[in-house]
Amino acid sequence: MRKLIIGAAAAALVASGAVAQAAPMARTAAPAEDAEAMAGSPILLGLIGAVALGLIIWQINEDNDEDLPTSP
Repeated sequence: MRKLIIGAAAAALVASGAVAQAAPMARTAAPAEDAEAMAGSPILLGLIGAVALGLIIWQINEDNDEDLPTSP
């Protein structure tokens, strides 16, 4: 049963690529006039990322295990 499921999953992965390539492409290009309109300041984005990374690292390393009961 396990080999059947693995074989079916592999066949589905192979077939999905062929189906995606055979699909007709009826898309139009998106307008690129205001492509940079939503771009933020790279310095501001870097600072926000650094603060978020610092908070994540601080939260991971914080030891608040004093309230936990100990096993005898």
